[in-house]
Amino acid sequence: MNMRPRSPFPMVRAALALALTVLAGAALADPPGRVARMSYISGNASFQPGGDDRWSEAMINRPLVTGDRLYTDSDSRVELEVGTAVLRMDDRTSLAFLDVNDDIVQVELTQGTLNLQVKRLFDGQTYEVDTPTLAFVVDRPGNYRIDIAPQGDSTMVTVFEGAGSVYGQGGASYRVDDRQSYRFHDASLRDYEVMDLPRSDNFDRWCFERADRYQRSVARQYVSEEVIGYADLDGYGSWTSHASYGSVWFPTTVAVGWAPYRYGRWSWIDPWGWSWVDDAPWGFAPSHYGRWVYVGNRWGWCPGPRHLRPVYAPALVGFIGGRNWSVSISSGGGPVGWFPLGPRDVYVPWYRSSRTYFTNVNVTNIRNTTVINNTYITNVYNNYAAGRPAGIDYAYRRDVHAVTAVPDNVFNSSGRVGSARLNLDRNSLARAEVVSRVPVLPTQASLAPRGGARDLPQRAASFDRAVIARNAPPPAPAPFEQRKLAIERNGGQPLQTQELRQLADRAPKTAAASRQERIQVVGNGAAQRAPQALPPKSAAPGRIERAPERAAAVGAKAPATDPSRAPATATPDRRAVAPERAPTATQRSERALPSSGYAPRGERAPAAKIERGGTPAATPRTERAPAAAPRVERAPQAARPPVETRKQPTPSERPARTMQPREPAQQRAPAPAGRQYEPRKAEPAVREPAPARSYRQAAPEPRRIEQAPARRVEPQPRAEPAPQRMERSAPQAAPRVAPPPQQKRAPEPRQQAAPPQKQQRVERSRDNDGKGKDDR
Repeated sequence: MNMRPRSPFPMVRAALALALTVLAGAALADPPGRVARMSYISGNASFQPGGDDRWSEAMINRPLVTGDRLYTDSDSRVELEVGTAVLRMDDRTSLAFLDVNDDIVQVELTQGTLNLQVKRLFDGQTYEVDTPTLAFVVDRPGNYRIDIAPQGDSTMVTVFEGAGSVYGQGGASYRVDDRQSYRFHDASLRDYEVMDLPRSDNFDRWCFERADRYQRSVARQYVSEEVIGYADLDGYGSWTSHASYGSVWFPTTVAVGWAPYRYGRWSWIDPWGWSWVDDAPWGFAPSHYGRWVYVGNRWGWCPGPRHLRPVYAPALVGFIGGRNWSVSISSGGGPVGWFPLGPRDVYVPWYRSSRTYFTNVNVTNIRNTTVINNTYITNVYNNYAAGRPAGIDYAYRRDVHAVTAVPDNVFNSSGRVGSARLNLDRNSLARAEVVSRVPVLPTQASLAPRGGARDLPQRAASFDRAVIARNAPPPAPAPFEQRKLAIERNGGQPLQTQELRQLADRAPKTAAASRQERIQVVGNGAAQRAPQALPPKSAAPGRIERAPERAAAVGAKAPATDPSRAPATATPDRRAVAPERAPTATQRSERALPSSGYAPRGERAPAAKIERGGTPAATPRTERAPAAAPRVERAPQAARPPVETRKQPTPSERPARTMQPREPAQQRAPAPAGRQYEPRKAEPAVREPAPARSYRQAAPEPRRIEQAPARRVEPQPRAEPAPQRMERSAPQAAPRVAPPPQQKRAPEPRQQAAPPQKQQRVERSRDNDGKGKDDR
């Protein structure tokens, strides 16, 4: 028998190769330093974790990562925080996270309305919204709104503040500037409209109110602006300065026996694994950043350094267990216990990470770095990497008032901890050991609580639409059953980011593959040009035209108009169509985007603070008609009532507020309360008239005739086809109340006696009731 010892060199080479592999993949192994958080939920919102086919009820404080989906039901809204950005969803909105990491937040909006507020944009960071028509990328901090048409055939981008770029098929890319709205009707970005800012609707007002809440937050004085959830601290606690710990936040009201990480649930969220979801509205920031301290018989939260960018942690706790620890449990398996970390405790992740991540997640979440220095953190990391005990004397490991424990079946089913926690004593805690790995395998119930979401057919269908993307997103997460097998082979520990992507690439071509097929990436090619300014319109103003193609040399295109202002008989491509009458309210609602932000002109404009620019309405900028363009050219006179076919007076004969022959009833109507008419100036030729019936509910007109001076009212023949319109024009100037037969009208002595300037002054002094100052 050959007893020669084996050479140690193969083992050395294998160990060296393993070490090099670990070092080379250290950056890829680290999880992201930020996530998205559900910070506000109103109404019914459904949530689907990545790689899971079940929908569940959306929960406050739930972290959202790549692959997660959200849907808001009717009359529902959701607010999401991620880094220095806030995303707000209106009702009936479908949103999916394609990628979330330190450099990019890429979401998919296939239905509804989204408001995106970016408060700060760091170097190399990207915020991208992919839609069925285009990909929108934020270029500067600002406030943006994206609307998807009900059928998904057009996208509207409104830039309240800031600037961005839109990307489409064929290398098309254009800049979009602030204080303007842009509506694109095709993925090649050839058919588009440029408009003023629309009137703000209820959703806009709600978004601006929520944004002001962040600006007024007192917590901004104590925490970094990237600490997710800092604004929720203001209404539930107060700040106190402590000699040893600095600024400490104390919650105002908590339950009897409350302790950090005691009222909430544990969920499995890759790539961190077990993550804490707190029940309290303010519970996100204190659960994932900083440390807890027990002073003055109450718990207080110490944030990390304000000048450093924080690193998100799934839960800043230490787990206890071991062979010698046992607790009497009536049902379920063995106990799982944990305690909050103190001000000087080093956080030891239960997932693999590099030394850089290990250092950053501790330094950015500990205020007093002179006590917890890099050398001490490095020594703890060496024990962690070698699989040895951390060797830390934690502040609250043996405190029965700080340690919480539940059966493992409650732990891995995302059950509520507060009602299932176990009674502990000092003897049992003394036998427990601090463990660096949680000995509990996840199940499908670990992803999110079961039930609570209704099965809505339109919810699933809206996520199947194809979208345009500027950056290629990572593959969709593999189904959870495949990930679960890989986690079991990994000893029950979470998979690293690179391992999750490799598993997704090897997953069967099912739903994940269909998602990749419907995402068309348009911005990664070498031929992608820098975004340019939108080409000017070439068609004459006042016409509703849309050219199917534009010249390649100049990129010109006929001006488009709002589809809600096109007639019901318009051709599919909407070219060279002049509307004969205003669309009905039903027709406008069917063609308009799902937002009341495109309000009719009869609605009162909001305050300048909300409107952000004071624009009167969402009128296409390219459709301004010349000042002398007569409206009578818009439709043949034969199609009008007899009262509207009389001869049009010349500009020198008619006063400043002459009734237009095309829409007399609407233009004679009084303005809303609190506003006064002024001499009408030139208006766009494609102006949408308000429905006449909405003005027939005004005060009775005979009362106005009795108050008007007698010299302004002349006996008129009663054979007028529209006597009501004649009576309503009585308070106006004399030319407005003349009978239709122009040849029988008496001379106008009043205009000859009074100079034109005096007539103009009387017209400007009229109030909403049609009375002049001299009538009173």
